[in-house]
Amino acid sequence: MHNTNTVSVIVACTLNPIPIDMFGLIKLSSSLARVEDRLQLLVSEYNATSIQSGRQQYLSLKLKSKIPNHMSWIVKMWHFGKDALTRYSGEKFDMSWEDSLNVFYHIYSKEYGKKKMNVRNEVQEYPNKSLEDTFMDKLEVDDEDNNGNKHS
Repeated sequence: MHNTNTVSVIVACTLNPIPIDMFGLIKLSSSLARVEDRLQLLVSEYNATSIQSGRQQYLSLKLKSKIPNHMSWIVKMWHFGKDALTRYSGEKFDMSWEDSLNVFYHIYSKEYGKKKMNVRNEVQEYPNKSLEDTFMDKLEVDDEDNNGNKHS
């Protein structure tokens, strides 16, 4: 919760990544819908408690405290990672760089338990768009080949 009337939601899925396909996006959307419902429940309970305890200044909150639909939430940043198929047993490493389009690339060794490491290639993007628009952009990019040609 921020004092600017906003809430940050962080989805961490390092060990169980969400694939960027229709099923993965449905899984992410349904998870965020549950977060939306739980936030609305918390706000509603807080407002009800405030009204019952006589803090009438919170009455206006009840009218203004509808949590927006998760598809309208703004995606500030997200990471897309892909692990190498083989295990890695060398020293840990971490390399990163940013390109002229403000896309951040990160290649590093990711440890899973005792001495089990993979090499992970990760891209960090900053869409600053609604979840719906960000999903549509990502699906359009995934439908294009390396030459920018769209496929159905």
